[in-house]
Amino acid sequence: MEKYVEFITQDIRSGVMIIFICLVLICSVCLLDLWTGIDAARANKEKICSRPLRKTGTKIVDYFRLLLFFIMIDILGLCFPWYNLPYGAIIGTLGVMIVEGLSIIENLRKKKSHAAEVADMAVRIMECATPDEAQKIIKTIKEGVKR
Repeated sequence: MEKYVEFITQDIRSGVMIIFICLVLICSVCLLDLWTGIDAARANKEKICSRPLRKTGTKIVDYFRLLLFFIMIDILGLCFPWYNLPYGAIIGTLGVMIVEGLSIIENLRKKKSHAAEVADMAVRIMECATPDEAQKIIKTIKEGVKR
């Protein structure tokens, strides 16, 4: 009997450890998304406020709720002898990581697109035939920054 109890507790311990790792991964990916979003906002000279942090906190809680749903599926899976890992939690975490990864890619594109615009404007200024044309472009740029 001791052998069976040890086997069950070892199985539960490894499942809880995997679920904990999934929770840490979800937090890490959300914070990484926040970091890239703030970097993109700085690159685009946008105002940075506390709203993204609140949004990130809400997002993490929502993802934890989703993971709880997958954990409930895992609990049902314990009825089957071949279901020895929390597959639902792993799949749910993978889905969250894909969604947040796409968001990180969007933030990086947003950050790089601004740099490309600056270089394009510099080329346009240099190609001006007269100083008046250059002043016109610079004025347009300044008006765009003030908005």
